Amino acid sequence: MTGFENLTPEDSLILTNAIAISLAKGKNADEINVIGNFLVGIGCLLLTIASHQQYLTVLQESRNSNSTQNNNNNSNNTNNNNNNNNAAKSTAADDVIIG
Repeated sequence: MTGFENLTPEDSLILTNAIAISLAKGKNADEINVIGNFLVGIGCLLLTIASHQQYLTVLQESRNSNSTQNNNNNSNNTNNNNNNNNAAKSTAADDVIIG
Protein backbone atom coordinates (compact mmCIF):
# COMPACT_ATOMS: atom_id res chain seq x y z
CA MET A 1 0.00 0.00 0.00
CA THR A 2 1.93 2.97 -1.25
CA GLY A 3 2.37 5.62 1.41
CA PHE A 4 0.35 4.10 4.23
CA GLU A 5 3.08 1.71 5.38
CA ASN A 6 5.25 4.72 6.20
CA LEU A 7 2.65 6.32 8.51
CA THR A 8 3.05 6.07 12.25
CA PRO A 9 -0.08 5.22 14.24
CA GLU A 10 -0.27 8.86 15.32
CA ASP A 11 -0.01 10.10 11.72
CA SER A 12 -2.72 7.66 10.69
CA LEU A 13 -4.99 8.98 13.45
CA ILE A 14 -4.40 12.59 12.40
CA LEU A 15 -5.08 11.72 8.75
CA THR A 16 -8.36 9.92 9.51
CA ASN A 17 -9.49 12.80 11.72
CA ALA A 18 -8.73 15.32 8.99
CA ILE A 19 -10.65 13.26 6.42
CA ALA A 20 -13.64 12.85 8.75
CA ILE A 21 -13.77 16.56 9.55
CA SER A 22 -13.52 17.55 5.88
CA LEU A 23 -16.26 15.07 4.88
CA ALA A 24 -18.58 16.27 7.65
CA LYS A 25 -18.05 20.00 7.13
CA GLY A 26 -21.24 21.71 5.94
CA LYS A 27 -23.41 18.59 6.14
CA ASN A 28 -26.34 17.84 8.43
CA ALA A 29 -26.52 14.79 10.72
CA ASP A 30 -28.45 12.67 8.21
CA GLU A 31 -25.88 13.28 5.46
CA ILE A 32 -23.02 12.51 7.83
CA ASN A 33 -24.75 9.26 8.86
CA VAL A 34 -25.12 8.23 5.21
CA ILE A 35 -21.43 8.91 4.52
CA GLY A 36 -20.40 7.13 7.72
CA ASN A 37 -22.52 4.07 7.00
CA PHE A 38 -21.20 3.97 3.45
CA LEU A 39 -17.60 4.02 4.69
CA VAL A 40 -18.35 1.38 7.35
CA GLY A 41 -19.85 -0.82 4.62
CA ILE A 42 -16.72 -0.48 2.52
CA GLY A 43 -14.58 -1.26 5.58
CA CYS A 44 -16.57 -4.40 6.37
CA LEU A 45 -16.23 -5.66 2.80
CA LEU A 46 -12.50 -4.96 2.78
CA LEU A 47 -12.10 -6.90 6.03
CA THR A 48 -14.11 -9.80 4.58
CA ILE A 49 -11.92 -9.88 1.46
CA ALA A 50 -8.70 -9.75 3.52
CA SER A 51 -9.93 -12.50 5.83
CA HIS A 52 -10.80 -14.75 2.89
CA GLN A 53 -7.41 -14.10 1.27
CA GLN A 54 -5.67 -15.11 4.51
CA TYR A 55 -7.80 -18.26 4.73
CA LEU A 56 -6.94 -19.26 1.15
CA THR A 57 -3.23 -18.61 1.78
CA VAL A 58 -3.22 -20.79 4.91
CA LEU A 59 -5.18 -23.50 3.07
CA GLN A 60 -2.72 -23.49 0.17
CA GLU A 61 0.28 -23.60 2.54
CA SER A 62 -1.32 -26.51 4.37
CA ARG A 63 -1.87 -28.39 1.10
CA ASN A 64 1.71 -27.73 0.02
CA SER A 65 2.99 -28.93 3.39
CA ASN A 66 0.91 -32.12 3.19
CA SER A 67 2.06 -32.72 -0.39
CA THR A 68 5.71 -32.37 0.66
CA GLN A 69 5.19 -34.73 3.60
CA ASN A 70 3.46 -37.29 1.36
CA ASN A 71 6.31 -37.10 -1.16
CA ASN A 72 8.85 -37.62 1.64
CA ASN A 73 6.86 -40.58 2.99
CA ASN A 74 6.61 -42.15 -0.48
CA SER A 75 10.35 -41.69 -0.97
CA ASN A 76 11.09 -43.28 2.42
CA ASN A 77 8.77 -46.21 1.63
CA THR A 78 10.51 -46.77 -1.71
CA ASN A 79 13.93 -46.71 -0.02
CA ASN A 80 12.75 -49.16 2.64
CA ASN A 81 11.33 -51.51 0.00
CA ASN A 82 14.59 -51.41 -1.96
CA ASN A 83 16.59 -52.14 1.20
CA ASN A 84 14.30 -55.07 2.04
CA ASN A 85 14.63 -56.48 -1.50
CA ASN A 86 18.43 -56.20 -1.38
CA ALA A 87 18.53 -57.93 2.01
CA ALA A 88 16.33 -60.76 0.71
CA LYS A 89 18.60 -61.29 -2.32
CA SER A 90 21.65 -61.32 -0.09
CA THR A 91 20.08 -63.91 2.24
CA ALA A 92 19.04 -66.14 -0.67
CA ALA A 93 22.59 -66.14 -2.03
CA ASP A 94 23.95 -67.17 1.38
CA ASP A 95 21.57 -70.16 1.51
CA VAL A 96 22.93 -71.77 -1.65
CA ILE A 97 25.05 -74.81 -0.86
CA ILE A 98 27.52 -75.91 -3.43
CA GLY A 99 28.34 -79.53 -3.08
